[in-house]
Amino acid sequence: MVDNSAGASDPIKVLIRTLVSMRRGAPMSVAAGRVPAAALRGIDTLARPPIHSVIGFGAFWAAPEFARKELLKRGERVVVDIPLLPKLLFTASPQDVKAVFGDRDGALKLGEALRKMAPHEIVFGTEMIDWWNGANHALLRKKVMPAFGGRALAGYEQAITDAVLNRLPEWPVDKPVQFTHLMQDLARDVIIAVVFGVTEPDRRRRLEKAFIDLDKTLASPGIVARYVIAMARGGKWPSFERLEKINARIDAITREEIEFRRDNPSDEERKDCLEIFLKLQETDEDNVLDDHMIALFQRMLLIAGYETTAVTLSWVAERVTRHPEVMAKLEQSIDAGDDTYLDAVITETMRLRPALPVTMRYAWEDFVMNDVLVPKGTVIMLYINAIQKRADIYPDPETFDPERFVGVRPDPNSWLPFGGGAHRCIGASFAMFESRVLLRTILRHRALKLTTAPDERQDQHRNIFLLPGDGGRVTMRKRPEAR
Repeated sequence: MVDNSAGASDPIKVLIRTLVSMRRGAPMSVAAGRVPAAALRGIDTLARPPIHSVIGFGAFWAAPEFARKELLKRGERVVVDIPLLPKLLFTASPQDVKAVFGDRDGALKLGEALRKMAPHEIVFGTEMIDWWNGANHALLRKKVMPAFGGRALAGYEQAITDAVLNRLPEWPVDKPVQFTHLMQDLARDVIIAVVFGVTEPDRRRRLEKAFIDLDKTLASPGIVARYVIAMARGGKWPSFERLEKINARIDAITREEIEFRRDNPSDEERKDCLEIFLKLQETDEDNVLDDHMIALFQRMLLIAGYETTAVTLSWVAERVTRHPEVMAKLEQSIDAGDDTYLDAVITETMRLRPALPVTMRYAWEDFVMNDVLVPKGTVIMLYINAIQKRADIYPDPETFDPERFVGVRPDPNSWLPFGGGAHRCIGASFAMFESRVLLRTILRHRALKLTTAPDERQDQHRNIFLLPGDGGRVTMRKRPEAR
């Protein structure tokens, strides 16, 4: 893709601004791929949407594929100006991705971008946003990583498998069903079993009820209204008492489970995230992983992990049922006990149908991104849905072809379902492992019938997830060996 400029201004002005900023001692971060100051461009030299920015941003939400194609007609980078919002710099450049993820000076803030552009603060709380922005982010990540490593993942496998086996009897066979709905219930079961590890019947019932209430609230008009208000107030979110009460219920159940485990030590090894966090807490000399932070972390894993998994599995079902050769090879490889092709199917699905269209960073200070001077206050939108469909990186990019990733590790600058850099999704390995085990178990017991129906559109949903437009509609039948 070539960056077509619109309304270019005098590059000398950009250079003067840069030099004046440096002379005054104003902070400025320089990203990887730096260029001479004389070659820097201001973002006012970059393209704008072919239609009014407000309409273009609305299309980004309402018609993701249309918006992607229209924006990219203008080049790799497009600046979108929305009244009351920060200036938005969309980029589909892998080199820009590398520069942004390579920031080590704290010039770019994930938490601040989420505060201004997404409902994360009202959902997770101010403390979690500040943690994403803060200096102890790396420290806490390092402390909790054992909960998402290989040894821990192996311990989760049986609980994930059991979640499928428990749900299978209630799934309809030989008639169409929205796979998204089934996967949402299944992913919630996995979170309860693997992240929270709650087994006491009443506590589990209350936790499941709180999850369902949370899900409904996040889809309610109340969230939408507060989203609009927050955007108009520069990212200052109004309170939402109903959501706060649900969050408090979830946190209280976590603390209740913690106290139960302390009062009732078990000789059997518990295999869930909460148990690992509690063991890590015992050696936490920095005292950053206290009960309060564990509760926040548990809730973050719930919200961030459950729906992304459901969306990904729905898209896998939507894709493979339209590709007979992929379905046949997938079933054969699973029957042979080889996950290589299954992993490639998941990876290719996440490339072609990412759950999230963008990852973002807020320029806390002026930031030099390759040949562009990004001024303080800009939100950089790494356009996942466009980067992962670049023909120069992925030949015939609109084609679903898992062979791209058989035995191939995705490039972290052009495959971005989990973000990247210092803020790469902490549960990425867990999410891939969970998807593998869930799909493997499902397809050992159910066959997904092939269909000639048109591809389901990418449908923007709440929390900016890209869901199958018809809910991932599939028909299942029992596999012969499972009868």
